[in-house]
Amino acid sequence: MSGTIEQRVRELVEPLITSMDLQLWGVRYRGGRDHAILQIFIESQEGINADICGDVTNMISPALDAADIINPAYTLEVSSPGLDRILFTKEQALLYVGKKVKLELTLALQSRRKFEGTLVSIDEDTLVLDDKLSGNVTLAFSNIALMRVVPEFNKTAKKK
Repeated sequence: MSGTIEQRVRELVEPLITSMDLQLWGVRYRGGRDHAILQIFIESQEGINADICGDVTNMISPALDAADIINPAYTLEVSSPGLDRILFTKEQALLYVGKKVKLELTLALQSRRKFEGTLVSIDEDTLVLDDKLSGNVTLAFSNIALMRVVPEFNKTAKKK
């Protein structure tokens, strides 16, 4: 197996998760010298609860241990992507055109690495963001380190 840890973990766990009628939303690995965190985000039409996360953990944990992809000790976290979900792929980002997102870039653009605004459009290699500070900016997908949905709540709803 070659590729990043995320790619190797995805290849290993996706068939297992799919066999449970669930969708693998994404894999995120944050390594440290002594301890790391492996996050597996799962999605379902019916939603995700703690029992489902436990079942997925119990199914994929032995496979991860046997594959020995991660060297230092690590914590496995299985959860739903949540309202402020990370967008891992262009296909996922397409679902959120017209919505607010936050982006972190690998390389700074206009002396900035963080942008926030409405996702205007997406094409083959770039996206256009209506940034709240500088208006429309075109960003290369290859330069995006992290893209996350900004949840929007109904501000006119009254608290009881």
